[in-house]
Amino acid sequence: MILYVLIGLFSFSILLFILSLFKRDKVKDLEEQVEQLSLTIMQENYQMKKRIKILEEELLFHDEELHNTFKK
Repeated sequence: MILYVLIGLFSFSILLFILSLFKRDKVKDLEEQVEQLSLTIMQENYQMKKRIKILEEELLFHDEELHNTFKK
């Protein structure tokens, strides 16, 4: 009788172990989402800094043009 219970528990534990291998890891999914979000934010930040640099250069150029125009 005890032998049947032990065999049943052992079989159940093997079944649970096999099922756990196929289960999706929610923490891993969240880590991937956070990593993707981080990359997206870094790309947007880089693009924004690039645009700001271009705008600053244009403003500086126009400021120099105005200064040269009034200097004459």
